[in-house]
Amino acid sequence: METPLNLEIVSPEKVVFSGDVELVEMPGKRGRFAILRNHAPIIATLAAGQIRVKPVGKPEEAFDCQAGYVECSNNKVSILLNA
Repeated sequence: METPLNLEIVSPEKVVFSGDVELVEMPGKRGRFAILRNHAPIIATLAAGQIRVKPVGKPEEAFDCQAGYVECSNNKVSILLNA
């Protein structure tokens, strides 16, 4: 069985999203980029914009981002949003 891409988006106040996704697209400091399953390890800075998420078997969702950081390793994506 394939390892799903697990995503967690957290802000200082709460966990904004947690679950398995097919895709996460976000606004990087150098432009938009997407992470899919088996992505190479990455740490990046996020800019203001919208984070698009496609949960497994569910409709697409979107979250506002003012700034933050993303880390991806071993099919685990963590997004830390600034307040």
